[in-house]
Amino acid sequence: FVTGCHYLPKPNYFTAPENEPNPAYVRIVDFNQHADIYQYENGVRCGGGVRSGPLPFIRTQDIGMPKAGQDLTSDYYETKVRPGIETQIGTYWEGSRTRSCFVTTVFTPQPGRYYQFEMTSGSSGTCKLHPSLIERDQQGIGWHLTPNLEVTYPHEGPRATPYYGDERYKDCDD
Repeated sequence: FVTGCHYLPKPNYFTAPENEPNPAYVRIVDFNQHADIYQYENGVRCGGGVRSGPLPFIRTQDIGMPKAGQDLTSDYYETKVRPGIETQIGTYWEGSRTRSCFVTTVFTPQPGRYYQFEMTSGSSGTCKLHPSLIERDQQGIGWHLTPNLEVTYPHEGPRATPYYGDERYKDCDD
């Protein structure tokens, strides 16, 4: 049994940069259990899922990013990313009976900036990703969210229609 373990797929996980002198910061809110972050430099893609470790079901990683007036108590993931290089954020919602949808966005984070990506559930028939900048108020006291218009979507987006991973469940009577 143990000898077959090397045949199992090895998942890739995103690892935050440790010695980045002026990183950018990313927060993924809601449904982060399937989220991923990839960064591309010189044609090389690195990164992966954001939830790893001995307890990958823990839904929150807080590194002290400004909350911008939001009541964030659980189900968000904060991390540093390398600035100035193309970055892909993948979000994924999984509902009942194999129903799911995903939205992927691409942007280039700037040093010292704060970014938030919040995914809404697809239970109403549409998932939507809300990419935002977390910025200081004009008075310089508090923080607020501003739509981030500098993102692109390699697939459909920012809205996506849920699909069934197994069509047998599409018209289920339960």
